[in-house]
Parts: sequence; C-alpha cells; structure tokens
Amino acid sequence: MRKNIFLLLAILILGLEGFSQANPGFDITGNLQSFFSSHSFENAYLQFDKPYYAAGDTIYFKAYVTEGEQHKLSELSGVLHVDLINPGNKIDQSIKLRLNSGISWGDFALPESLPEGNYRIRAYTQLMRNNGDADFFERTFPVGSLFNDKKDKKHNEQKLQEINQKPDIQFFPEGGNLVNGLRSKVAFKAIDENGLGIKVKGIILDNKNNIVDSLSSIHLGMGDFYLNPQEGNSYKAKLTFADGAQDTVDLPKSATSGIALIINNDSIAKASVKIEANANYYQAHQNKEFLLVIYSGGIMVSVNCKLDSSIIDLGILKKHLHTGVTRITLFSPDREPLCERLIFIKNKRPLDLHIKSDKTIYTKREKVNMDLIEKNTDDSMVPGHFSVSVVDENKVPENENNERNILTDLLLTSEVKGNVEQPNYYFNDTSEVARENLDVLMLTQGYRRFEWKQVMNTNETPLAFQPEKTLEISGKVTSISGKPLAKATVNLIPSFKSNFLTTKSGKNGLFHFSNLIFFDTTHFVLSAINAKGRNSTKISYLNNEEEPAVIDNKKIYEPIANDSSMSVYVENAKKVQEEYSHFKGKLLKPVILKGKLPLDNQYRTQSLAGAGNADQVMHAKEIERIGGMLSTSLNGRLRGIVFYDGAPYLAGTLTTGPMIVVIDGVVANSQNASGQVGVFDVNTIPSFQVETVEVLKSATASIYGMGGGNGVLIITTKQGGDDLNDIPSIGVLPIAPMGFYKAREFYAPKYDDTNEDSNHPDLRSTIYWNPEIKTSKDGNSSFNYYNADGTGTYKVTVEGIDDNGDIGRVVYRYKVE
Repeated sequence: MRKNIFLLLAILILGLEGFSQANPGFDITGNLQSFFSSHSFENAYLQFDKPYYAAGDTIYFKAYVTEGEQHKLSELSGVLHVDLINPGNKIDQSIKLRLNSGISWGDFALPESLPEGNYRIRAYTQLMRNNGDADFFERTFPVGSLFNDKKDKKHNEQKLQEINQKPDIQFFPEGGNLVNGLRSKVAFKAIDENGLGIKVKGIILDNKNNIVDSLSSIHLGMGDFYLNPQEGNSYKAKLTFADGAQDTVDLPKSATSGIALIINNDSIAKASVKIEANANYYQAHQNKEFLLVIYSGGIMVSVNCKLDSSIIDLGILKKHLHTGVTRITLFSPDREPLCERLIFIKNKRPLDLHIKSDKTIYTKREKVNMDLIEKNTDDSMVPGHFSVSVVDENKVPENENNERNILTDLLLTSEVKGNVEQPNYYFNDTSEVARENLDVLMLTQGYRRFEWKQVMNTNETPLAFQPEKTLEISGKVTSISGKPLAKATVNLIPSFKSNFLTTKSGKNGLFHFSNLIFFDTTHFVLSAINAKGRNSTKISYLNNEEEPAVIDNKKIYEPIANDSSMSVYVENAKKVQEEYSHFKGKLLKPVILKGKLPLDNQYRTQSLAGAGNADQVMHAKEIERIGGMLSTSLNGRLRGIVFYDGAPYLAGTLTTGPMIVVIDGVVANSQNASGQVGVFDVNTIPSFQVETVEVLKSATASIYGMGGGNGVLIITTKQGGDDLNDIPSIGVLPIAPMGFYKAREFYAPKYDDTNEDSNHPDLRSTIYWNPEIKTSKDGNSSFNYYNADGTGTYKVTVEGIDDNGDIGRVVYRYKVE
C-alpha cells in the first residue's frame, strides 16, 4: 500500500515552525538553531585574474568572505590569512588581509627563478579553523617555468607515482544503505592515480557468479546502476578500467531489515521522494512516526511521516528551495538519522549581471568602455561588490568546464565532501544529460557542512578559535631571574606617528595589546617596568600565531608539463620577460658611487638619514668581539661618545642632555612637554642581538629635530633569525610583527598622446584587473582600460556579491583586430 503526500513548501519553507514535533524529548529544529548559534561558520572565495601563471608573474586576487549558507558578506572576521604553498607542501609566502565587511584583495609576486609545478593558494579565517582545514578555500595553480627545469619535472612525475599505483573505485547506495528486497540505485566513482575520474566498465555478479547487472561510467568516472539484493546473497563488481587495469571489488553488504530513501530529481519543477521499507522493517515499525528533514540554504523544513504503509510518496516544489545543495534526511522514531540524499537545485539566480560595451570589435591599444548592469529578479536594485578580470584568450586559453568560479565554489564545492572535477561543467551545460550527471555527482559526494551527531550533542565545548577582528601583540614580563611579574606596566611604542599604548601584565606575566591595525612589517618597541617602577624586567614577544599544518593535497595532481594551454602561456611569458629585460637595460644607467665604498651603503637600517650617511657604523662582528653589556662593547670604540649609567652622550655634553636613541626606527627616549628627551639605558638590549650601531652628529642628526642637537645613536637589531625567536630582552624589546598586507595596484597602460612607452610591444595576457567595482543604488557601474597588442578574443569576467548575499557572475567576449 502506498501513501501519497504532496508537500506545499510554499507554506513550510517560510520558517522552522513547519516542524510538528512528534517527540517532545527531542527537538531537531531547536538543536539545529542552538548549534548554529554557537557554531557560526564562514566561507572564503577568491577570484583570480587568470587560471594559471608563469614564473615572474604576479598573482592578483579578490577575496570574498561570507557568513552562513545564504552567502551574506561576513561581519564576523576582520583578518584573512592567505598562503602560497609550493609543490613540496611548504609555505613560500604568507600575508594577512584586512577584511572590510567580508571584502579584501591582495597579490603574490612569483620569482623568475620559481620552478615549474602545481602551487596552491589557501585562505582562511581563524573561525574556519574549528573544522580543521575542511572550510579553507584552496586552489591549485599550474605555474610554468621559464627555464624548463627537467629536475623539477622528474620530481613531479615521481610525486604522481607515489600517490597511487592503480585505479580505485567506490560504490554509493542511494540513501546510504542497500536493503534486501528493495531495488536501489547504486552510484560509483572511479579515479586514476592522479585522483581524476577514469572510465570504467564491468559486470555485477552475485555469490554464485550469476550476472545480475552491468555498469559503465558516463561522466568523469561516475555512473550508476540498479540492484535488488536478496537474502543470503553477496555481490561483487568485475571491472576493467580505461588504462586496461582489471579488478574485482566487493559491493557494500545489504541489510536484512531496513528502509530506503529514493529521490527522483529529473523534473525541473519538483523532486519526487519515496520512502520504502522492506517487509521485516515494516512489520517491526508499522504506524510509528518518522521524520523527513529538508535542509536548504540554511532553512530547515521537517515533516512527520507515519509508517502506515510500506511505501510513502512525497513531492517537493523546487521553486521554494535555495539554489545549491539541498540535504534530505530521514530520521527514525527515536530521531536517529537513517538515510540521507543530496540533490542540487537549479533555480533562476536572484542576481542578474549584464555587461554592455561601446563596441563589439576593437583595434589594438584602443580604449574600451564597459558598463556593468546589476538587476535582481524582482527588479530591485541592491548595491554590490564586484571584481573584473580581462584576459587575452589567445594567450590564456582554458577549458571552461575546468573553471572554478564564485558559483561553483559557493554553491557546489563548498557544500560537499571531496574533490569536484570540472565543476563549471554543471553550470555551463544546461542539457538534460548534464542535469543527470550532476545528480550522480550528488550521489557520490557527502554533505560536509555539519554532521547530525554534532547537532544532537548538546554538551559541546566552546569553539577553540573565535573570530579574529584585528591584530594583536602579546608577550610576557618576568623578573631577571625569570619569575612572572604581575601588574608590570608595558608600553608599545610604534615607529609611525602615533601615541604609544600602555597595558598591565596579568598574574602569569602575560600582556596583550589588542584591536591593533598596522600594515606590512611594522617596527615597534616594547618596554616594561615592574610594579615598583624599575626596569629590571625581561620582556618576551610571544609570536603564538601557529599556522595550520600544510596537508599534502592528494585531491588533484594534474601534470602540467605537456599541457598545450600552459605551453602557449609560458612562451608568451618568456617574450614578456625578454622585452622587459631589454627595456629595463635601456632605462638603467650605471651609477658611480663617490666618497664611501659601496659596502658602506649595504646594510639594513631604519635611520631617517639612510644607509651610508652615518658618521660612524659598527657591525655585529665588531660589537660581539668584546661582548658583555652593550655600553661596554661600544664605550671607547664609538668616537666622541661616552656612556653614563648606560645612556650615551656626546663628549662634553653631559650637561645639555643625552643622545637620542633610536631602536629599529623607533625613538626610545621619553620626552617631556618642552621637547627635552630623557635618558635611555642601551644595556637593556643584549649586545648579541644588535646588527648595527650608527652615530649621527651635527647636521646629519638634525633630521631628528631639535633633540638631535645632542646626537643620535641608531641601533638596528637582528630580525627574523631562528635563534632570536625566543630571546627575551631586558627592559626594552624591539619587534617587527607582520601587519596587514598592502595590495599592489595592477599596472594598466594608458595609450594617449602623452604615453612615452607606446612604441614598446604590449604582450600582456591579463589586460585589466580591478578588484573592487561597487555598483550604485541603481545597480550600475562602469570601467575602462586599453587593449594590448594581442588580436583575437578578449574575455571579460565579472564576479561578486550584493548586499543581500546574492551571487552573480557574467562572462563577456569581444574581438580585437
């Protein structure tokens, strides 16, 4: 007997009150709400100016960080960490971006000597770390070498061989389980040694070697077949892969008693749901209340299903579901998840983007004017943030099915487990075959946003990583003997023009300066005095920002050496580098140094006068030769300078005041209202931690203002060495923490009458990159740029999100003759 129910989700989808609770002791809706109230999550998506690069290029990108499953730009985090990871799974470059309402942009400059290989960029907020690296954004980029590094190619080939030695296959019964007596769909996915889909065919045999069905992959190693398992039988697949390899694999075991969840998603208007129990299960659970939960776009609808029939049919209207992955779960009367199925909903996107150009055919180096028009399906206009990339497709050819864009990432790949190969195929191709292949993909991928057991656990511990709003500087203050000092006064003195900050250390000697905003590598000085006002303290800078471990990415290892698109791109990159070198050689003129030897100029300094302009310089080897306290090492060796209680004075000026002491660009002396500087004991800095000491006198010292009349002593400390990471400083500690990264501006030439470079070849592959185009209240914006020398098709890609969380993407092409 069948029971037919048609779900009018137009009513239910309005809110969570669609759940009529059958078990007062367990509220799935309430638990889910509670879970998300304490488990906020973010997604990161990065748009890049192009799909691959060569050594010497700059990777430009725009970052969008969204909150929840409705994709609204996040206000939770203020810091985005972005890493460039090399083929050896080491971080080559790491930057921090300041997020402004979920928006930021940055870049990585690739050295010309960079070896060929697959590089990765990952991006994450601290909040994302609560789920390991599963929520991180990650993209693999082929990078071509300009020098054809055969050694590196051999390394890549060996890397591929280390991953797998033979093809692999997995089977996925619909709903999760095979049940005796119930005909079920079984999906499968076969992958090769690179982790990519591979063709496979075969037959299904029972334990008596009878052929019960056959299988053949239909798309990227995926396909499905039907199986009606019977009591007492087991099943196996006898397979032949595309490379000729053969294998025999056991199918999952079937349950003697069970229930199945079967969904037909072929119709555009609705999805048909069938809940079917076999005889044993129906007899044991007849007339009990089951619960069907439909979770779409962060909204849950639940429906009670009384098992008064062995088969229950339901219909779900798709137009009321969110575009993207919908999760459908069947719960037992005890509210245990029994079966689960994912389907993909393709409704019309709310955000409709259009590009209008002043022409369809242009000439080389001609100015291009573009209008961006943003509309919503309800004709409302909502401001949004967008980024635009223009590339010469002759120089940057790409298979569009391989594209990973804002739609594929936020609507598909961020919602399911595992690697999705050729994700844009499912958005580009609107045919019935593509829809069927997408449904098979849903059968082979699991939902990854949360597990139901997490929702059911009401005693979870607080999140280990909280949203990171701004930057922080932390440290520890102890006595000379190492005892933690409470209530010590700690000052943070910035090198830029700003008031210094003050805080107190806690019982364990720890101190924190929070809500900091500074850029690049900024120099600060930490100083501390104990509760009695004495500087007999040790300060340690705690750089406790442990980066997440870099996991060996075995999702995709696509060889790039023989890729035709990559070869075209690298050849053009070589021409660009040759032209740049030729052009640079004409511009650069030899510089003849007068006076001091060149080596006198080649040292690191934060002196306002610059390197090579000091009256005297001492380097680390000279300073360490004597050792001991810094004043002892310097006294008598710095000409015309004496030290009194560790403070430096120009000889004969003890009555007029001490020298200004500058540590890593920061004036360390105190200063009163009249501008007079106080004494500073240089012995608070260990001599072995000093890289250079410079002396400025007379006119050179005047760059530091009136106080420079008594001379300036500039101390530059050693920075970044492993042996210095944990070295405490007595009383004063110079530090140089990494601040927010300042993005480079993309260079786009303007070919007008005043342009001096118009006679040089323009071989750009990325013609234009603009990371931030904001539409107005009427939904419009515009941009312009000049074409390069390349002819053929230019591709314009605009992606972004409006203030309602609606995602948009448009691709526009025009000709250059």
